[in-house]
Amino acid sequence: MTAERFTATVVGGGIGGLAAAAALARCGLEVTVVERAPSFGPAGSGLMLYPNGVAAADAISSRLGRRLRAAGHVIGPDEERVLLNASGRVLAREKIGRLGWPDGTPSISILRTAVQNALIDEVSFAGAEVRMGTVVCEYEAGRGPVSLRLSDGSTHCADLLVAADGIWSSVRERMVADGPPRYCGYTSVRSHTPGDWPWPQGFVANGNGVQIFAAPVADGTLYWTAKITALSGTWPQLGPEAAQRALAELIAGWPAAIVRLITESDPADVAVTDVHDRDPVSRWVEGRVVLLGDAAHPMAPALGQAANMAFEDAAVLAAELRTHVVDGGRGDFDTALRAYQQRRVERTARVALLSRRQGLLDQGAGAVRSLVRNTAMSLRGRKDAALHEVTRWAVSASAA
Repeated sequence: MTAERFTATVVGGGIGGLAAAAALARCGLEVTVVERAPSFGPAGSGLMLYPNGVAAADAISSRLGRRLRAAGHVIGPDEERVLLNASGRVLAREKIGRLGWPDGTPSISILRTAVQNALIDEVSFAGAEVRMGTVVCEYEAGRGPVSLRLSDGSTHCADLLVAADGIWSSVRERMVADGPPRYCGYTSVRSHTPGDWPWPQGFVANGNGVQIFAAPVADGTLYWTAKITALSGTWPQLGPEAAQRALAELIAGWPAAIVRLITESDPADVAVTDVHDRDPVSRWVEGRVVLLGDAAHPMAPALGQAANMAFEDAAVLAAELRTHVVDGGRGDFDTALRAYQQRRVERTARVALLSRRQGLLDQGAGAVRSLVRNTAMSLRGRKDAALHEVTRWAVSASAA
């Protein structure tokens, strides 16, 4: 007779939620994802999966790791990223290929939609269920299974509730009650553009209160993100098309190829959001309810680590559940969740605070701060001082 499988409900169908669903299903749990959106659509521009994120994806499933490599641009060991000022002068050539070599785990620049599609496929392959247009309205957490009431009126119990519902997480609000996220002082306008570019391996261009990051994804396409120092709400209220025009006007004196990168994006693919983060917290667990991804540790995008940290969370949570819950049918959720929290809190707090600090440096609003940022990049030959440290990670490692 087959033993009954432990169950998990994952709230949120973003990168963290889907990665968690695939990881938990692969370690033997019966998993259901509930996502409030009625369907999966295009997921925005692009992102960097650094060696730590790729290692975590590989740990979740070698099949997933292969799919991500095939769908994105795998950065080779000799690849460089050009660091420029607003006039186009080269400040440095960052040797980003060295992040992943010689151990062989590369960085991958990739469209978010490609990551989403790979994860949806992996979730399906692992046997997890996805329920779209569904919200967890209420839950009751004690020492045993979690009782859930969904927006369709149904109720059920799960042995584990994983909250991967993002920076505005309702589960986090109930558990931690730390109020709204913190505005970081800048906004993000982003998209992707096909074409033939002078910097096909990617670049970072730095102006007064503006930084534009671009990286190749496939077939000559670059995804780009502009971070702009501004008052909260200024850019999102413009809408995508007007924000795209305003950005092009803001950088009109920059090299023509960079301006063209912005103007030749399809306005339908442009996303505009203010950047928020939260102060780190040490409590991610309440009974059998656990936070993951941006619900646990939202961070500024300056180090490009939000998706990577979510992949890490998913891999570590699955590893601890496999050890303490699934193997031998022990069902020791308390130990598993405590171990997950212990392994993840310190690392993610450090990365979040490093990202906050790097974001402030990146923006360089004002002549003096712009000079400080550009000089720092020239002297150290890289954009992010802490990135090499952050990307050294393995799923079997300790929290440090």
